[in-house]
Amino acid sequence: MEVKEMTIAELEARQTAIVAEIDSPEADLDALESEMRSIKDELESRKANEAKKAEIRASVAQGEGNVMKAFKEEKKEMNVEERKEQMIDALAEYIKGNATAEQRALLTTDATGGTVKVSNIVDDYIWTDWNKSPILSRIRKVYVQGNYSVGYEASATGAVKHTEGANAPAEETLTLAYVNFIAQYYKKWIKVSDRVLALKGRAFMDYLMDEFGHQLAIALENAVVAEISASTLTAAVTNPIDNTAVMAAFARLSDEATNPVVIISKTNYAAIMNERTTAGTKIEDPFNGLEVLFNNTVTGMLVGDLDGVVANFPEGEDFKFIVDDRSLAESDMVKIVGKILADIHLVRPNGFAKVTAA
Repeated sequence: MEVKEMTIAELEARQTAIVAEIDSPEADLDALESEMRSIKDELESRKANEAKKAEIRASVAQGEGNVMKAFKEEKKEMNVEERKEQMIDALAEYIKGNATAEQRALLTTDATGGTVKVSNIVDDYIWTDWNKSPILSRIRKVYVQGNYSVGYEASATGAVKHTEGANAPAEETLTLAYVNFIAQYYKKWIKVSDRVLALKGRAFMDYLMDEFGHQLAIALENAVVAEISASTLTAAVTNPIDNTAVMAAFARLSDEATNPVVIISKTNYAAIMNERTTAGTKIEDPFNGLEVLFNNTVTGMLVGDLDGVVANFPEGEDFKFIVDDRSLAESDMVKIVGKILADIHLVRPNGFAKVTAA
């Protein structure tokens, strides 16, 4: 009988018989040694198998036995990046007007437990454009629905010193003024081939946000510059746009302008920089260490602290989209409208000074 066919009792009995046979003069010691080794290996193998079975039985008894169920549940879970891609796909189809009920539910589900919010996806695109703009990244942003007013100190009596018990200061005279925020739409629309609608997920969102995000950010940046230039809170300076312009404007700023910058067109910047090499006017830094920001809609030069500018976004900073694939269907074209509701105002008197070329 083969070793593998024998029971444990038979294997142990055969071990005892081999011990008795080795003393026989006719015994084949090599064969008996080989047989004894085979029996020993078989017994050890069976003991190891029994130990493993016992371990599995113990795991099952402790509630770890439903291996298939655990495996299936683990397989269903997605990591954050996978869920993000799924939501980008859903958002792309929602903007096109083609979202399924499952995709719409995904976009409206409160995201918890390490999942991804729709606002985070949009912010990935929007904040890229916001942060690329050194002007928009410095202004203050609020999110008040509807129209509202912001009060500011137009004038006030300054603090005084006096001797204890005598010469008490008079009551402060404070004059308040208000800036009214009435939001307006900043909008851009384009006409594209209907093949754009065939783009899926990230490809569609990349196209849409790159096209609209950049242009809407430029429009808002230009609106900030226009508000500063036109505001009655901006100090007016008449001066040649030259090496003296920055300090002429800087001297008009209030104490609240703690982090002033220069906003200037590239044309005027080049003219001032070139002037440094003119005989008798060489200056190492004509901007006196202030950071220079560029905007080509500035006609002269603006100097001041952008923290004094407030932008209200009543509907949030997310861009809103309208996709019309019907009105131009005969020419296989699609209209896409992107818009954002905002209003921008300067709220600090003499937080900026505008230099108008003499």
